[in-house]
Amino acid sequence: MLDGYSLRKYDWKDWVLIIISSSLVLQVLFSLLIVNFGPIFMRIVSSSPLTYEVFEQYVFLGIVYGTIGSLPLTLWIIYRRKIPLINRRQLTKEQSFIIRGLTKKDWKFLLKYIPSSYFIYMMGQIMLAYFLGSSEPVNQMAVESLFDYVPHWQMFIMIVIVAPIAEELLFRGILLFPGDHLKTTWLRVLISAVLFGLVHNPTDLLSLYTYVGMGFIFSYASKRTETVEAAMVYHFLNNLLGFLAVLSL
Repeated sequence: MLDGYSLRKYDWKDWVLIIISSSLVLQVLFSLLIVNFGPIFMRIVSSSPLTYEVFEQYVFLGIVYGTIGSLPLTLWIIYRRKIPLINRRQLTKEQSFIIRGLTKKDWKFLLKYIPSSYFIYMMGQIMLAYFLGSSEPVNQMAVESLFDYVPHWQMFIMIVIVAPIAEELLFRGILLFPGDHLKTTWLRVLISAVLFGLVHNPTDLLSLYTYVGMGFIFSYASKRTETVEAAMVYHFLNNLLGFLAVLSL
């Protein structure tokens, strides 16, 4: 898989399987399974009544396990169907640097692009908050509430490791690149960014900017380098900062 697969057009099975195995779908599926069968299991092993707090914890566990479980499933589908998402340029170990699929040239670009684009992105967020008033996105509040129920090491795996890989394979992988050639279009960049923003449940203009803007800067990193791995690196750093910020509170 790390060697990369020959470029080809995605067929409908590729689309369906990648979407079904995504963290977005598995979060819902795992939550439904745990909510429906968790109380049954609890009644078998314990006589304690099912409270709202316990029910809420079941939902949170579904979100965490659904997210974590999506990554191995998605990678297995990519491997079985040889979908050209990872190391799309089919770089050798000698051509790659640090991460398979990224060259030294890619890293030089990222070292300049990540801090400069993030600064511009944050300035835009600050200006919008100044004129519209500050607000915390619903998605961010939901993630922060998970820390009260889920061990921090599981949150780290979900937020910092799994989410950047699993989400980028979907949004900067199959949605951004056509499959049969390396380059992508600005229209695909826009579609990828908007869909990425919408699935994070924005509730106002500021939160819409937060997630669509984030999706755009990730998408451009992939467009510029013609790789999904570049967006993964950017997404990883962004989520790592967010994770550390929540821990500091």
